Amino acid sequence: MTEPPTNGFRDRPAWLLAVPVLLLAQVGLGLTFFSANRGWAAVTDDRPILSGRHPLHLYHGSLGAASFYARGTTTCYDPRFQAGFPKTPVFDAASRPAELFLILGGGTYRPAAYKLGLFAVLMAVPLAFVLAARGAGLPGGAAVLAGACGTVLIWSQPGRHMLESGQVDSVAAGLAALVFVPWLARFARTLGIDAWLVLAVSALAGWFFNPFVWLGLTPVVIAYYLVFAPRHGLGFHLGLAGVTFVGITPNVWWMVDWAKFWWLREPMISDSLTVPEWRSLLGCAHDYPAMFACLPGWPALVLGGLIGGVLVWRSGHRSAAALSLLSAVLAVAVARVSGAWPGLPPGISDRLVVLAAGFLILPTTFGAWLILERCRLAGVATGVALAGLLLVAWADGQRRPLASTLGIAARPLVVGFTVEQRDIITVLKQHTTNEARILWDETTDQRAAWNWSALLPVATDRSFLGGLDPDAGMEHSYCGMCDRQLTGRGLGEWGNSDLLAFCRWYNVGWVVARSPAVIERWAKCPKARVVVQLMEGGRPVVLYAVDRPLSFVLAGTATWHAADSRRVVLTNVVPNAEGEVQLSLHMIEGMRAFPTYVEVKELKDPTGRDPIGLIRLKIPGPTPRLTLTWDAP
Repeated sequence: MTEPPTNGFRDRPAWLLAVPVLLLAQVGLGLTFFSANRGWAAVTDDRPILSGRHPLHLYHGSLGAASFYARGTTTCYDPRFQAGFPKTPVFDAASRPAELFLILGGGTYRPAAYKLGLFAVLMAVPLAFVLAARGAGLPGGAAVLAGACGTVLIWSQPGRHMLESGQVDSVAAGLAALVFVPWLARFARTLGIDAWLVLAVSALAGWFFNPFVWLGLTPVVIAYYLVFAPRHGLGFHLGLAGVTFVGITPNVWWMVDWAKFWWLREPMISDSLTVPEWRSLLGCAHDYPAMFACLPGWPALVLGGLIGGVLVWRSGHRSAAALSLLSAVLAVAVARVSGAWPGLPPGISDRLVVLAAGFLILPTTFGAWLILERCRLAGVATGVALAGLLLVAWADGQRRPLASTLGIAARPLVVGFTVEQRDIITVLKQHTTNEARILWDETTDQRAAWNWSALLPVATDRSFLGGLDPDAGMEHSYCGMCDRQLTGRGLGEWGNSDLLAFCRWYNVGWVVARSPAVIERWAKCPKARVVVQLMEGGRPVVLYAVDRPLSFVLAGTATWHAADSRRVVLTNVVPNAEGEVQLSLHMIEGMRAFPTYVEVKELKDPTGRDPIGLIRLKIPGPTPRLTLTWDAP
């Protein structure tokens, strides 16, 4: 960019008044996202979002927020799922926005705080596009038009899928990247404090919400630095160093845990990666249109982005045009590679296509603005676009015909437990106790609100094996029952004695069977008694009680007094003849016992199948009170 942005909000303040109108439209669309009748109560009440992995993020967010208030870190040990597992930034990294929302909301389980945080991210979408457009040098009216186009993009099918599935971290980091790139160009021209502040805040948000998105900008930043570093003095270099410092330093406290516990991923991504041929990575000409086919009006967006980029270049904003197009091309390239490379997590390609579309919107709207301005229709067209968004947001019919015409996915989230889910919660509270765990039958069919079971410990005050996430991807989830398999072994291969040994080792007192094969197998177990039969989504759900002594203490004696993410408390502790008390809790390095004379050891799984052993306490004699805590090593 060689010339300052002209015709901005200072020169044309009337366009600044259009920004609240754009926000008003986004408010209507956001309310529709939570409730079909656009009720504000759906955002502020205590009903949790059950769509996608929102329940998982909310649950982990509540654990992390409570731990942050208690210990200054979001890493903690959760005894309520999987016989105890370490909640770290590695597993469910997308819960970090939830942790932020709940920390701001008081550090406790508050679905309203989570929903308000999500609503705030939605409100940031049009503002981010407007801000990015101004950084690229677009006039105020074109910036408003870019905000309108960005609003349509986030509500398109792929953008809506990101929001519905719970990928709030990717959305927020993508918005930060969208602002960061064009403001790099502005900083190179002005070295102004306003540009530096925008870059610093964007970097801080980007590193916090999703470091992978931010690391993906490395080639763009390197190219930018190689071009502009020779043209500037010390102030430029110190400014970029300051942006890097502000972005990374406040995030070090959780990034350390992120690096420290990366080994907990199971399987490790590197273990399942196979290097494909370069031809399959590059793809064919028809592969790239297929990537963009999920976006409404994608041919116009791609063609408009290329033509608009040339127009932005010719208008004097060369660095902004080059950086935006380079970022879009980079996002498309990585999307292609991630989609073709076996072993990588699914969905990365679609997310990157949305990010690439966001970068293309800036030059596209600039080109459209120039054409409309020459026809003296720029103001009218932008006003019509805003009016159309307002109409769709606030006056669309029950079936949302106008939204469908614009390619906007308008169906609301699943908010609040259904009647059947509430019945299951009530039954579990009535017919189970805290003396043992509940073995939950997980399925991977991912029906609507499939992940609601992640909130069961909060809703029932019970402990569970399974129900957290069938695709948990960590060693501690080994002991679950998923897709007719128990610990990865077909349920039909388990004898009755094996099932009872499993129930003793993990202190299972009840089984919730939710699939026909699982119901059939547990019905054949002589020690399993049917307690109640229910329905969920048209499918039978059977609660079995396992006839066995219920206790988390496998050897020795003790009273299980309390267990939460901060500590496990035992009272009246008496070791066995070997001076040991064995607990049905997963052992992990960093587990500490108080009094400190108690040694914490690992008790290996006698079958050799579970890679994580249980806790074995070496105690010299009876102890009235014993507390276990986990200090992340």
